[in-house]
Amino acid sequence: MLPEDNILFKGIEQNDCKRMIECFNADIKTLKSGSKIMDYSDNPDKLGIILSGTAVMVRYDINGVRSIMETLSEQSVFGVYFTFTASQRSGIEIIAETDCKVMFVRRSEITKRCENACQCHSKVVENLLDLMSEKAISLNERIEVLSQRTIEDKLISCLSIIEEKTPKGKTPQIPFSTTFLSDYLCVNRSALQREITRLKNAGILTISKRKFKLIRKHDSFD
Repeated sequence: MLPEDNILFKGIEQNDCKRMIECFNADIKTLKSGSKIMDYSDNPDKLGIILSGTAVMVRYDINGVRSIMETLSEQSVFGVYFTFTASQRSGIEIIAETDCKVMFVRRSEITKRCENACQCHSKVVENLLDLMSEKAISLNERIEVLSQRTIEDKLISCLSIIEEKTPKGKTPQIPFSTTFLSDYLCVNRSALQREITRLKNAGILTISKRKFKLIRKHDSFD
């Protein structure tokens, strides 16, 4: 994906996008799988845009316990202003799950007053606000998942949200490994694996690698 094709520049002509990328002093980097893309404590003003590959937002608590806050794929935008938390952010990092190409830009460069008052600059700011609204919805979904009391309920809630977001005609797919999924759900990996096996044996869940299907009671009559 080209930098100007990102959702941040939606509705803007390609030539204007290229001009604005230069105006924002954007920095494009290629990072290897497993490498740290960004540490929030060191970059409070920086936004990152995934141009290719996938990454995860990881948070470490005071005891060093890791949890996955979000999975990031092509088109995803990340940064301090998308975390919606008032707590200390020093434990939040973006880690490359695969080889990634990422464009970095400072939020202050985007939101600064444009001397030419150009329409495309205003559109980028509008897109940025839309992205923040989408992140708020994503946060509500995460709260819904974590508020469930049992591993089964957390897992089914998470899979149901993924299923609802999957385009019609396509098979839902878990965006990360079982280890990352256990971190995302804040549960023990072995306990999660046992629950997945139990649900498969009970005919509630079918899963192959990362692709899955939830079998509900009414499905048996289809």
